[in-house]
Amino acid sequence: MSIDSVHLGELAVLGALAACPDGLTRKRLLAIATEAGVQGAETAVDGLARRGHLRERRDLLRLTPGGIEALLELHARLEQSLDPSAPHAAHEGAQSIPWLTTVQTQWIDALSFNYAVPQEALATLLPAPLEPELHKGCAWIQVLVSSLRDLRPRGAPALFGVNFYQISYRAAVRYRGADGAWRRGGFFARSDTNNEVMRTIGNRLAEFRFHDFGAATMSLLRQGEQLIVGVDPERARPGGKFVAVVPTTPLRGPPDGSVWDSLADLHEPLVECYDALGVDQDAGHVYILTVDRDPWNAVFVRPSNVYCEYVDTGPLAGAGARLDSVLHIRRCEYHWRPLRRERFA
Repeated sequence: MSIDSVHLGELAVLGALAACPDGLTRKRLLAIATEAGVQGAETAVDGLARRGHLRERRDLLRLTPGGIEALLELHARLEQSLDPSAPHAAHEGAQSIPWLTTVQTQWIDALSFNYAVPQEALATLLPAPLEPELHKGCAWIQVLVSSLRDLRPRGAPALFGVNFYQISYRAAVRYRGADGAWRRGGFFARSDTNNEVMRTIGNRLAEFRFHDFGAATMSLLRQGEQLIVGVDPERARPGGKFVAVVPTTPLRGPPDGSVWDSLADLHEPLVECYDALGVDQDAGHVYILTVDRDPWNAVFVRPSNVYCEYVDTGPLAGAGARLDSVLHIRRCEYHWRPLRRERFA
């Protein structure tokens, strides 16, 4: 449920009184609201008083127990309205081993190679009901290469964490939920890792349908201001060789030939993607694994060399896929929410 200006005024009044349990005079409360740029505070005070959420004694306004409940409810509504992946009524919890989908980790020196792909070429790689989400007239796959540090159950010390490399081919997709509304997210068309434990877990759990993990020899090395990437997958999974040399000196803007006008232009389409989507077609479910993370604080960089077998000679060979741009993310903290699912139309 969204929150409007009236509720924001009430939230500001309730918050100010919660911060001053001894109470505030009406004059002081309204002055605080004015200093904070809050509009409609006087109307909010009157409305809250009528509903019994605050009371006035000896010229001091204080919260009632009902006011405390109202504050918590409004805060929850504000939080949900700002949530980039707020739960839908159609979502339900999905079975999972809790620590697997409530974990934390850090990306270190991550790279996003953004490939513009013809819509029909990407569509053939997606399970129903997923379809490509188009931006600038193109479908998109991001080849995400990262060094993951200290992957562990949320709250556990870093000492118990696992360090490994991962490369994922994340397609920008959408699907129509059972309620008819469109949802967006990322679908991992391919993933490889050098960690056998993570690979085994990711492929064994029936409800954990976000990566078809393959094994690969991987490296992501920094030499001064340059990152060197090497991925050599197992023979049973061809199409995943990847080599890149990427100076990390930031560009002033998008590289020549990019369809994006600026970082802000690609931010919502390719960066603000928090839901990893998996599909169980037999059961008619889409699984949703939502990431809470720090801002990417990404910058454009210009690679000096890139070879992507997936595009050059693999599943997208001859499809007209084109490397549009590359982003560098120096460090980013990640947390995963509990797994959800919903039926699709």
